[in-house]
Amino acid sequence: MTVVFAIDALEYEKVEEYDCEKLKQETYGKTDISEFDQPRTMVLWSSFMTGENKEEEILAMGDEKMWSKRFDEEETFFSNFENPKVIDLPGYSYEKEQHEKEREMMKEFFQEAEDEEEKKEIRKEYNQFAMEHHRKVKEEFLETLKKDEHDFVLGYFSGADVIGHLNFGNDTLMKMIYDDLEEIVEKIKEIRDDHLVILSDHGMEGVGMFGDHSDYGFWSYDDETDLERPQITDFADFLTSIEE
Repeated sequence: MTVVFAIDALEYEKVEEYDCEKLKQETYGKTDISEFDQPRTMVLWSSFMTGENKEEEILAMGDEKMWSKRFDEEETFFSNFENPKVIDLPGYSYEKEQHEKEREMMKEFFQEAEDEEEKKEIRKEYNQFAMEHHRKVKEEFLETLKKDEHDFVLGYFSGADVIGHLNFGNDTLMKMIYDDLEEIVEKIKEIRDDHLVILSDHGMEGVGMFGDHSDYGFWSYDDETDLERPQITDFADFLTSIEE
């Protein structure tokens, strides 16, 4: 089984700052996403799974419609595996209702809240909503790894991105999230003795209390490899070749 721990907005500098040794693995570094003019979540994960730059196609759909896009398995490198399991990945198996609710609360926070007290309540609800989803995906991901039903398993975790957008300046909260991601890696290793790739679409940089996308991503692998500052489209061939 090949395992991918996909983490939206996992920031390289935070991994270093918090000394996240389990996230780093044997080989780790930044990815190169400079080929994208707008390195957005749907653009990057769509390009990851197809092995092709899908920026023009995804952006042409518009902000709302792009989140309804679903690639067929045959359009992705997942088709190279006999029985892949892909949990909650944007452009493939993402829970659209989750994203819509998050966007709705973000709009309430930035455009509709009338005072700081109302913003505080929205942020609290928003964070709880994101963490509930994180725990749900975590449970499904780890339970799937305990079974031998699949030869490829990917779990996508959006919490670092969703919570980071409103809370990146809250170091206590962000460290708690990174600590939990470290714990997930530890549990993966306890369950499986298989190759693990950890990958983010982009990182995150601080803008006051808030967070915005940085112009690189994070990746790590549990073994030595010739990959050096890979592009996100490189992982389609790389992950397929692991099983060969």
